[in-house]
Amino acid sequence: MFRSKRSGLVRRLWRSRSRRGREDDSRTVTCCLHSGLEEELKSLAYALLKRLKEKPLDALLKAVETKGGIPSECVMVPRADLRLGGHHVSPQYLLCKLFRWSDLQLSARLKALCHCQSFGAVDSAKVCCNPYHYSRLCGGINGTIKPVSHFPTQPLTLSPVFPLSLPPSDTGTSLGSSTSGGHRSHWCSVAYWEQRTRVGRLYPAHEPSLSIFYDLPQGTGLCLGHGGSGGSCVQQIRSKIGYGIVLSREPDGVWVYNRSQHPVFVHSPTLDLPSTRGLSVKRVMPGYSLKVFDYERSSWIVERGVKPECQEGPWDPHSVRISFAKGWGPCYSRQFITSCPCWLEVLLNNHR
Repeated sequence: MFRSKRSGLVRRLWRSRSRRGREDDSRTVTCCLHSGLEEELKSLAYALLKRLKEKPLDALLKAVETKGGIPSECVMVPRADLRLGGHHVSPQYLLCKLFRWSDLQLSARLKALCHCQSFGAVDSAKVCCNPYHYSRLCGGINGTIKPVSHFPTQPLTLSPVFPLSLPPSDTGTSLGSSTSGGHRSHWCSVAYWEQRTRVGRLYPAHEPSLSIFYDLPQGTGLCLGHGGSGGSCVQQIRSKIGYGIVLSREPDGVWVYNRSQHPVFVHSPTLDLPSTRGLSVKRVMPGYSLKVFDYERSSWIVERGVKPECQEGPWDPHSVRISFAKGWGPCYSRQFITSCPCWLEVLLNNHR
């Protein structure tokens, strides 16, 4: 009976993988793996899945069927190099390629999300292979950043959902103030804008991770699915936010993970080099993460009073701006973020 249930879970996972593959084929045209290598991939992954017990199989199935929309537990397996096509691959690479990104290259770097047991656990004997506990790394500035830190991590505590029309009390503009009762202060406040109009109040983030979304099966965090005052263009873009983004405060800085189906666009003082003349707006594709704020670089900027040449008017060295689906700046038709239909202003507490 027990073995039969495990086999049933494996079969359901395999069917989910097949459906995902057909969906990918309908959206993009990619070069397929050599049939022999693909069969080897399937055989290797199937052998890994058959070794899993019922509980981790159930967690894996939940993650795959909801595409990460429902929180799922870690799926821990022994840390080992597997052989695929004559190359060494990790268990997490194997399942990420199988269930999420069929185009994942051997050279790709995967980042464990901050709530995963593998986040920061570089030398542990086991590793999580839940593909929805990982993101891909954006290029550019991340190329010089280690995706996993050696700092101890705090367990993720989920906060309740606050719809846009019923936010918590306004925190004002004073960042880093302590809350009553001895609780730690918020590490950032988030303002939601529709073009030039701010909608709702500032949302303070106290936990290390904050989800911002339009629609999520079991979402916790800031919900943008209710309220708003924009026209049809704004409503159309707002509905594309979907699963949205995850903002996480990590030891080396603040990261954005895009788990929606559309790109997001980011600007931050620490993404610009001091000599930059044009505004640097970074595109973060679905499934990717980008470190959008670097604490050490920020300290350097503040100590030297550096202000980008492209910046006009007031400039906040602790502010990150994120636009959903639409970019802005010299490379886009919209020159200013205030022309973007839906965007966020993340006001960071400058005390780490």
